[in-house]
Amino acid sequence: MNSLLQFRRLAGVLILLIPFAAQAGSFSLNEQSVSGLGTAFAGGAAQAEDASTLFFNPAGIARLEQGELQLAGHLVIPSANFNNEGSRYVLPGTPFDGLPLSGGDGGDGGATRVIPNVYLTQPIFRHTRHGDLSLGLALSAPFGLETNYEPGWVGRYQALRTRLRTFDIQPTVAYRFLDCISLGAGLNIQHASARLTQAIDFGLIAQPALGQFFAGLPAALAAQGVPPALIGPTIAATQQAYADAGFVPGGVDGVSEVEGGDWSVGYNLGALFEYRKGSSDSLLQEGRFGVNYRSKIDHTIEGSGEFRGVPTITAPGAPVQFPIPTALQDVFFDQAASAQLNLPDILRFSIYQRFARQFAIMGDITWTHWRRLQTVPIVFQNPATPTSVLEINYDDSFRYALGLEWYPTPCLTLRLGFSYDETPIKSAEFRNPRIPDNNRYFLGTGFKWSVTHFMDLDVGYAHLFVNQPDVDLLDDQGHSLRGNFDASVDIVSAALTFRWGGPREIAPSAGKDVAGYRK
Repeated sequence: MNSLLQFRRLAGVLILLIPFAAQAGSFSLNEQSVSGLGTAFAGGAAQAEDASTLFFNPAGIARLEQGELQLAGHLVIPSANFNNEGSRYVLPGTPFDGLPLSGGDGGDGGATRVIPNVYLTQPIFRHTRHGDLSLGLALSAPFGLETNYEPGWVGRYQALRTRLRTFDIQPTVAYRFLDCISLGAGLNIQHASARLTQAIDFGLIAQPALGQFFAGLPAALAAQGVPPALIGPTIAATQQAYADAGFVPGGVDGVSEVEGGDWSVGYNLGALFEYRKGSSDSLLQEGRFGVNYRSKIDHTIEGSGEFRGVPTITAPGAPVQFPIPTALQDVFFDQAASAQLNLPDILRFSIYQRFARQFAIMGDITWTHWRRLQTVPIVFQNPATPTSVLEINYDDSFRYALGLEWYPTPCLTLRLGFSYDETPIKSAEFRNPRIPDNNRYFLGTGFKWSVTHFMDLDVGYAHLFVNQPDVDLLDDQGHSLRGNFDASVDIVSAALTFRWGGPREIAPSAGKDVAGYRK
């Protein structure tokens, strides 16, 4: 039964995971804005300078003077190389206790992928008395992970391939009143799909049944009239035949693959307060601060499980054959499965401050309620396969960011940013190779070039320095994976923003004015 429980727990990881990309802690993705990437997403809820504010603060679209369409893509290039440090079997009271796990280091588990964003905004009306109303629509991927290791690697029983993809459709409305306070709200209509493969140690799983079989052989052989002198050699020959057939730990591997998907709905709320509008002070000009809350989303992932390479418990040449050769196949067969995935809610505070007319500084603190993700119950269609619980044990996490923008000309913005991002993983004992995550430092840079009065080009680059993720993971079958990862991430991003419609009348100092012109 422990073997079945381990498999179900491994299967449940599918429901959680996607690219070991540039996650904002675990498998949350911050790659939702190219302009934000250049400042390490500092000021995400307050910057509000293009349509990508839809994701970080829906209230920000009330600041946009014209209709905008932004098409963006982020090429995420992760690297995750495992270094084995004594991975072994932990099976007290058995002859297999302490044996090393076979296999290599798995190669680079990172999977290069593109994360797309599409944003559309449109001012509906601008009125000095009744305020400003804007609508927007965002298409984004807020959570995701993908890792892919070589077959036969030392951690194959914990992970081979993992993929989680989410897709958000976010209709949004924003309203500004008193010319300085904006409120925004949006729905998050989200689809989550997941796929997981891992090896199954059938050689180990068969041991309890074979142990009972071998223990009962003396009485069974005696009852069949086998001479006492031959009973011992017959049992030894049978045991050797099953060992030669691979029924020892690591001797016979199969593969399981689980897939599933679900639609669910959440919401997000935002507020933006603009201060010092119209200030002619030579040191500090306009500023704003914003807050954004993205709600939790609960998914009931429904899908199927497929099992390949499930062996019959037989051994050529064995004097006595196991009486139920299909015992494994009676348990590990294709069937439906479901699991509950509770994605976290996120709270973000940001500030933007213009100074010396040509510069702006931004800051951000983001809190992610990862503590919601403690366990994932997994239910299989077969009533004989009991419900299992995947232990996650995440902690809440914080992200801190600081960014700088420089506006040297009306057509050019230069960006630089730094952030520190905490992992929700408590310790090496809870770190699964499907998410080789740890605290990381994020360094980003980029620029915006206004090609024409109706089109902007944004480009960004970032590198993530990941603290060494140590792994000391023991599963319920007794596979102890020990080692660490060399991990890092590079991100290259680009976006085109198209604008239409004439600007509304504004105060001379509103927006990004540099020596008398407006950006």
